Amino acid sequence: MNGSMPETLPGISHETRSQWLLQRVAILRRNPNFGAAANEYALGAVGVFEGRYMANKVMANVARQVICMSVLALHFTRTNGNHGATISSIQNITSALGLCSKNTTAATIDLLENIGLVTRVPDESDHRNHLIQPTNKLIYGIRRIIGITFNAAGKLFPLRQYQQLIDGPDDFMERYFASSLHSLLNVSSMLSELHSSQLFAISDGGGVLLCKLMSLKKLDAPENENFVCFPYDEIGNLYGVSRTHIRRLMKRAEVEGLVRLLEDGGRKIEILPTLNDVFENMVAAHIARAQFDIHLANQDFDLLPVDLYA
Repeated sequence: MNGSMPETLPGISHETRSQWLLQRVAILRRNPNFGAAANEYALGAVGVFEGRYMANKVMANVARQVICMSVLALHFTRTNGNHGATISSIQNITSALGLCSKNTTAATIDLLENIGLVTRVPDESDHRNHLIQPTNKLIYGIRRIIGITFNAAGKLFPLRQYQQLIDGPDDFMERYFASSLHSLLNVSSMLSELHSSQLFAISDGGGVLLCKLMSLKKLDAPENENFVCFPYDEIGNLYGVSRTHIRRLMKRAEVEGLVRLLEDGGRKIEILPTLNDVFENMVAAHIARAQFDIHLANQDFDLLPVDLYA
């Protein structure tokens, strides 16, 4: 990784947390209800993002997602001795994870400000700087996106009442956002270790397009009959990306052995089992991170990993 990794939790190293998250992904995927949970996730993402061009633009790839979550995490940890979200602190995170350059991070923050998702306020401790604060618009949008993961987790663990957490008092979500800084630091390593292809994660709108593709599958179809109609022009209009972008994405997916393109323009695509693995890993990774952050927000330390010799 490039740059210096931000400080981690006492007693839980980056390596320990990463190992716990990867093990959790494997456990989640063995849950007999995981197929239904993954389908719930795909349908939820389709519902949140379909027809919302600006939401897609902001959350277009993993780097922009990390920047949005970093703003929230750093903002809500400021009362715990942290300074708050500054451009340099967000750049430290994206650089350490190797997600994008400092210039790209700064440009993304400008975009977020231009569309009303963040605002800059003077830094009282250093008047030469400004703090990047999330607006209610960003907080509401991210809560909806996190809600997709909570709903999927609820399919696996209905007794834990995850939906009540996200619909409950704002102070829980503030603690959750603050806690998310720690699991956020494992995003890059999880992508490289979990996904047989990073193609959809790093492509603009790739994660949402993958959810749309998987939502079109018939749940009861045999593995050798997973054919869907995914017309590039119609899908592009729904998610604010070009037909050319989707065509290139699917051609690369075919080269990587994830799909077979049987008719031009996406009119008939065969989803191969390898793509199902990519998708299920993505869903399980989101649920594992959410569970880690929930445990941390609620101070359920008995459910978290620890370094025995810390």
